[in-house]
Amino acid sequence: MPLRFGLTYTQMKLGRAHEHLSQLKDEIARFCKSKPYTERRYDDTQNARHIYCVEQKGTPDPIGTLIGEFAYNIRSGLDNLAWQLALLTTDKPNRQTAFPIESECPGPSNKSFNEKVADIPPDALRVIEALQPYTRWPAFKEHALWQVNKLCNLDKHQVIPVSSIDFRIRVDEVSSAGGPAHPNRNTTCIAVPIAEKDQAKFNVEVAGVVFGEPIDKPQGVSGFELGLDGLSAIYQFVRYDAVPRFEIFFPK
Repeated sequence: MPLRFGLTYTQMKLGRAHEHLSQLKDEIARFCKSKPYTERRYDDTQNARHIYCVEQKGTPDPIGTLIGEFAYNIRSGLDNLAWQLALLTTDKPNRQTAFPIESECPGPSNKSFNEKVADIPPDALRVIEALQPYTRWPAFKEHALWQVNKLCNLDKHQVIPVSSIDFRIRVDEVSSAGGPAHPNRNTTCIAVPIAEKDQAKFNVEVAGVVFGEPIDKPQGVSGFELGLDGLSAIYQFVRYDAVPRFEIFFPK
């Protein structure tokens, strides 16, 4: 296959990421319609409360694999871009050449950063620096590039980055409702007065799947979470904001 120049490979990768995102949306829609949870009710007579629990089922394998493939295609597309930029200055770019994604401003002694951008033209490097998550400090975790890099690292080095199912539980026809301690990380419980248990109406809405760091604490806390809207925002930013800034370096 003849080598292509410019943004071609990056656009190919982004196109594939969009396909994965569309497939992911379809898989999640099917999963949410399948009642992806089990229900359990019991009386806590000692505290005069009736407990209603919803335990989430595991997400289907395609959801877990598609999120990684979506993130990888975007991340590798950016690295392809860095390589093409390096080819503007040399026929043999540094093998460490890559698109850096930094949450802290790299200093002159940052060897890893310097190796990644050593062969990239200064004007293009300024564009790359303007796109870095550290430019939004301290809110760098809200930056699309930080988020896609985090998803990739979670999937590559730790676990498939599916955090949880987004449940919305509404309780009607009771005087009060509260949440006791969660029995485990996958379960949500609501307590109502035991005297009102027969009239209580529990309504469960499955709003979607949450991606990011899996919940690994009993209180259900995750350090990084992202929904489908967040994934779409990542794609939109890279495809229509970040990458077009480099078109000037590859005249047609």
